[in-house]
Amino acid sequence: MRGLAKESRKRDFMADIVKTPYTEWQPTPVADPRAATVPQLVNGIERIAAAEGPILEDRLYALYARAGDLGRIYDHTRRRFTTALDYARREGLLIVEKESFGSHEELVIRLPGQPSVLVRQRGSRTLHEVPASELAEVMMEIRISHDLISREELFRSVLEEYELKRLTQATETRLSDILKTWLA
Repeated sequence: MRGLAKESRKRDFMADIVKTPYTEWQPTPVADPRAATVPQLVNGIERIAAAEGPILEDRLYALYARAGDLGRIYDHTRRRFTTALDYARREGLLIVEKESFGSHEELVIRLPGQPSVLVRQRGSRTLHEVPASELAEVMMEIRISHDLISREELFRSVLEEYELKRLTQATETRLSDILKTWLA
C-alpha cells in the first residue's frame, strides 16, 4: 500500500513536459583529430552539431574522438579542437555560448539555425551531458506545475523526466547550481 501511495505522489510532481526525441549522431569516418586540418575538424564538428545540437563541448569532442579512433583526448588534441571551434565561430558556421552556473562553466555548441535551448529526451547522454539551460527549462516547467515542490522533489522529478533514478552528490550539486542561477 505504501508503495502505491509513494508512486502516486511521484506522478503528482511530473509535469507535462514535451520533449522532442534526442537525435543521436550516427558516427561516420572523420579525420584523425591529432593530424586533421582545421577545415577537416570543422567539417566533423559541424556534422555532429547538426545532429545533436545544442551539444556540450566535451560531448562533441568525445564523439568526434571516438569516430576518429581516439580513446582519450589529451591537451594537444583539445587545443586543436578549440582552434577549429574558434574558427567555425568566427566564420559564422557555429554558435558557441558559455553557460556559467555555480563553479561550472560549459560551452554549448549549435548551428545558427538551431534553437539555443531545446528540451529533448536524454538519449545516450548522461545527465551531465545535457546542457544546463535545457535542465533549467525542465526544472522551470516542473516548478510552474508544482509551485510548492521541495528542492529534493524537484531534483527527483528532473531525474524521472530523464528516466534516471540515482541522485548522486555530483548531480545534486549541478542541479542546485542550475536552480540558483536560472530559477532563483
